[in-house]
Amino acid sequence: MPDPTIPNSTPSRRKNSTNVRLIISGLLIRGLIRAGFRLVPGLTAGYAARLFLTPQRRPAPGRSRSVSRETPLAVDGPLGPQAAWLYGRHENPAGPVILLVHGWEDDHLSWAPFIDRAVAAGYRVLAPDLPAHGRSPGRQTGIPVLAAGIAATTREAARLGLVGGAVPFHAVIAHSLGGTATLLAAAELGLAARRIAILAAPNHPRLFAAAMMTMLGLGKAQTEAVFRAIERRVGRSMDSLYLPPLLRRFGMPGLILHSRDDRVVPLAHSRENAAAWPGAGLRILDGLGHRRLVSDPQVHATLLHFIGSDAPADSFGAEAGAEAGAQTNAAA
Repeated sequence: MPDPTIPNSTPSRRKNSTNVRLIISGLLIRGLIRAGFRLVPGLTAGYAARLFLTPQRRPAPGRSRSVSRETPLAVDGPLGPQAAWLYGRHENPAGPVILLVHGWEDDHLSWAPFIDRAVAAGYRVLAPDLPAHGRSPGRQTGIPVLAAGIAATTREAARLGLVGGAVPFHAVIAHSLGGTATLLAAAELGLAARRIAILAAPNHPRLFAAAMMTMLGLGKAQTEAVFRAIERRVGRSMDSLYLPPLLRRFGMPGLILHSRDDRVVPLAHSRENAAAWPGAGLRILDGLGHRRLVSDPQVHATLLHFIGSDAPADSFGAEAGAEAGAQTNAAA
């Protein structure tokens, strides 16, 4: 029983215990992989590649939920029946449709507070759980599979008559690696939107792959062996997923948001993406790190202004392709 005089004493101990287990597990995996490279390097490189491509599913209890009415959908995704939800169908039956895409190891509920604000503003919102995330099936996935899941959601929305025409979505908003996959889907898989907003998306898969190899203590030759194993599993080279060459072909207005103190994705990635994307504006925020971009109320206000503006490329006075350094409270 928790001590009633000490609030949340049991959850705190549980969290500390979980952290200890994660640290021990990480040390064991690191030791096994380093030993494996001495004994069976090929098999070990393949195991490390599978480890890299396997997202951890976050526990649902305690997560905030949207209070808007939802309509569950089943999408024919690349790894099986993919889960998605439509919000605002009853409140705004003819409202413009926004597609929301979550990041790595998240799910559609990461957008819950913004979903409510968007529905209240008159939009319908389509929010999928990407392959191997949330309630969607699969264990291993990569950027091309995530992009295929986004494209599958687009096709299902068109099949159901939720969207239509040459540009089906009024806007697409995506976070982190979901943003990378979204931009790939727009460049190669027919995802079309009048405007796209991207929150702190890495522009090259080597960013996360190299970070993991460093964590595992692998040397240069071992890292390159894992990279080759990842590319074999994904079916294409990492360099072919580098975003700037793809973004140069974009014609829709874009907004890129990135917090200066982001320790997951370096700001340089968003700078390069904005410089390559004609019609995109970059706004640099402060104090939000990487994940809090999705839940921050002022970021929500910025996004709603962008998707509702008659001149989205000039939102908040930022010219297309220009940077606008600002505190989050300046985005209201």
